[in-house]
Order: sequence, then C-alpha cells, then structure tokens
Amino acid sequence: MNKVKKRYAASRLNKSPEKGFWRFFLWLLVIVALFTFLDTLVHAFYEPLGIYYYPIPEALKFISTTTLFWYAVGKIIGTTIMGSVLFFLVKRIKKFQWKVLSFTFMIVILIEVRYMLSGYYSLEWDLYNMVNHFITLYIPTYFVFKKTQCV
Repeated sequence: MNKVKKRYAASRLNKSPEKGFWRFFLWLLVIVALFTFLDTLVHAFYEPLGIYYYPIPEALKFISTTTLFWYAVGKIIGTTIMGSVLFFLVKRIKKFQWKVLSFTFMIVILIEVRYMLSGYYSLEWDLYNMVNHFITLYIPTYFVFKKTQCV
C-alpha cells in the first residue's frame, strides 16, 4: 500500500496540472465573464454596434427591461454552454494556438449564426459584431488558456 502512495505522489509531481472538465469549467467562467464584460462595453459605447432589440422573456421583465442587460445574460448562458461542450474537442488539439483559435472561432460562428437567423440586425451589424466577438473572446481565451493550461 505504501508503494502505491509513493508512486502516486511521484506521478503527481511530474505531471502538469490536471486537465479535467471541472477545472476547465471554472476557468471557462472567467473567460465568459471577461468576454461578456468587454463585449457589453463595446455594445454600450460604440454606436454602430448598439443593441436595440433583444427578446426579453415576459415573466422576467420585472428584473430588467434593458435590452443590453438581457443581451449580456444571453451571452453568459450561451457561451458557458457552448464552451463546456467544446472542452471535449479542444482538449484533443495538440497545438496551443489551434486550441485558442478553435475555441474562439466555433463560439463566434455559433453566436453569429443565431443573430443572423434572428433577422433583427443588418448584415453590416452582423459582420462588425463578428469581428468584435472574435477579438473580445480571443483575448481572454488566449490569456486564460496560456496561464492556466486548463486544456
């Protein structure tokens, strides 16, 4: 029994940090918070990307009727779900840069397809928003993945 404990302790010293889902999920929440914060700032202060419409659930209007608030809530929920699912793909990618690009690109594409299909905004808005989302998601993803090695 003692040999097993020693072997386990030795293997833990030689390994990089555990790359399990729950560790990733905690860092994903940091990425999502930073992404949502940066994205909300862009939408709040850059007029061409203003949020003029976002579907607000009738039962939740007592919380807020601000479209930008619900846009941010939707961003948090959607990005957390998509990022969680992408963990299983991204962890299989060997090169760091490809991990960051794959994670960022897939989330941005899924978000933008949803906005395009909704039809609430112009094609120009969608294109600018795609660039905005790519930059505001890539930056926190790069630094979190680099610093934590969570995938």
